[in-house]
Amino acid sequence: TLIGYLFGKIKKINLTAINDFVIYVSTPCLILSSLTEEPIEISLAGKVFVAVIGVILGCLIIGFLAVRVLNLRAKVYLPTVLFANTGNMGLPLVLFAFGDLGFNVGILYMISTTVLHYSLGIMILNYGKSPLEVFRLPLIYSAVLGVAFSVMEWNMPTAIHNGIDLLGEASIPTMTFALGYKLSEVKLTDLKRSFLFGGLRVGAGFIFGLVVVKMLDLSGVIASVVILQSAMPPAVFNFVLAEKYKQDSQVVASIIMAGTLISIITTPIIIAYLLR
Repeated sequence: TLIGYLFGKIKKINLTAINDFVIYVSTPCLILSSLTEEPIEISLAGKVFVAVIGVILGCLIIGFLAVRVLNLRAKVYLPTVLFANTGNMGLPLVLFAFGDLGFNVGILYMISTTVLHYSLGIMILNYGKSPLEVFRLPLIYSAVLGVAFSVMEWNMPTAIHNGIDLLGEASIPTMTFALGYKLSEVKLTDLKRSFLFGGLRVGAGFIFGLVVVKMLDLSGVIASVVILQSAMPPAVFNFVLAEKYKQDSQVVASIIMAGTLISIITTPIIIAYLLR
């Protein structure tokens, strides 16, 4: 992010090609690669997916109320409350706190969030236009293909898998570079509201994480990972999609940064609570 920010201060570029690479190539490859690494435990994946839906629905209610009360554009602000940074921020924290088992659950949470972001998130951003837009993007198909490979225990040729894995690994650094670049253009007047919505993402996510864990009777490492991932700051991918669909990406970038700063304080507290 810092490299992107400094680059943006030195040189101006068009982010369209970079964001298209993330949306159409690297993120679908990341999901496909993650799903084909090891066989999926269907019952566990189902529980995690339902938990993610529950957290996002809870955050949808809170986010919608905030948008209505403040008379803001839902397309800009609502996705930042719904979709968390469960990948490049959530996964290292999960691995650190809960080991390999936690990491496997964390990957399922990340994949579930990403699939919903590519479907529900795009429906919100593209509201009033063709609902078929979701099916024009490749991530849904890469997720279905990945699940099929995992469940059927098919082996992808090594050369193809390595190529897909390499493209997938480019997803997160490319997104964070683009975010940093856009942050170099953010106005200070955006910060007050940014911290409000960044705080809603972290706070509401944590609360609804606790709620769904109780409702689904989850326990142990699985419950802890669901709660921690639910309390992550806004996903960087919110910015990528806001840029693509022309929804005030500067504001979205500011909310992501504010939420990330908030999480620096809240995340150690949450981890300590979960490990108590």
